[in-house]
Amino acid sequence: MRNLKRAAALLLVLVICFSFGACGKQGTVQPDKPKADTIVITDMMGREVEVPADTKNTTVASTYGVVTPFLSTLQIPDRVLAANFKNKQFFRLCEDPIINTGNIGTTVNLDSEALAATNPDVYICKISDQEKIDIATRLGIPAVTLSAEIPEEVLKAYEMLGKLLGCEERAQAIIDYLKGELADIDDLAAKIPEEDKVTAICMGSLLSRVAGEDMLQTMMIERVGGKSVVKGIVGEEERYWADCGVEKVFELDPDYIFVTSSAVLDYSMDDFYTDSSWSGMIAVKNRDVYQIPAKLDSWDMPGPGFILGMYYMMHCMYPDVCTAEMLQTEVNDYYNFFYGKTFTGEEIGYEF
Repeated sequence: MRNLKRAAALLLVLVICFSFGACGKQGTVQPDKPKADTIVITDMMGREVEVPADTKNTTVASTYGVVTPFLSTLQIPDRVLAANFKNKQFFRLCEDPIINTGNIGTTVNLDSEALAATNPDVYICKISDQEKIDIATRLGIPAVTLSAEIPEEVLKAYEMLGKLLGCEERAQAIIDYLKGELADIDDLAAKIPEEDKVTAICMGSLLSRVAGEDMLQTMMIERVGGKSVVKGIVGEEERYWADCGVEKVFELDPDYIFVTSSAVLDYSMDDFYTDSSWSGMIAVKNRDVYQIPAKLDSWDMPGPGFILGMYYMMHCMYPDVCTAEMLQTEVNDYYNFFYGKTFTGEEIGYEF
């Protein structure tokens, strides 16, 4: 019995010694710190997300169409595994390889099986897409949220993506470009006398729907010297179109009406002039109803194109401040900087 006890004690000592030796070789685990091959970034919901540290090789996938122009202009098409497009034809004109990426669903529905099969290093979605975040998390794929509904968010989105994808230099160049353009717009708007400022509104996909006071289109109007008439009008969802009714639009009666190109319209531009119920409005009487360009690359969708939308609105409302020649120069400079080529109005659908 005594020998058995000694053997057992010896075995216990050996086990303990082996355990300490193994710990010494493997090091101490720190579960509350990022792994050596990951970094932590803060997404646009304020969430801290652990992502691959080898950012220059990080692959991404997204079902959020707003993300696609960001990924394209950051010039990393070879690392985009899946994307959603508002209009693929524009990216074909750009000869951007991003059009050859896969598909993992739509803005509304994420195909979890397709996401798992694609297996990107990071999945990017809207800040309100908690369900998609949960799906990606269950698959072990980091989910990063993005919002670009106002100019400041566009700048922040580029900063975040630059860090996430190891293209900080290109991201900073874009941020500097957009900041410079905003400063130029502010300088032009400052030249407009207060007594000459006009009122304006932006219509949505329905004649009863307008951009609320918290939406990008309204902020664009105000930034270029226009007076918004939608104070106190907001959508049921934050930063979303407000269905205020046609009667309310008649009551607001702005000097200028802009119509979005970021959504499919349930009406035609001719309806403003052929439907007698609109004939009493100031903007219709003066034929100051304009659809924001461009058909293939919307200038009022969240993303860098809002800069061109601002110049376009300023040209329509204050053509002496922003002339057609100035606007064309801005359009050419923008497409050269972001996509390395220019496009005619016939190619992508703009005229002024």
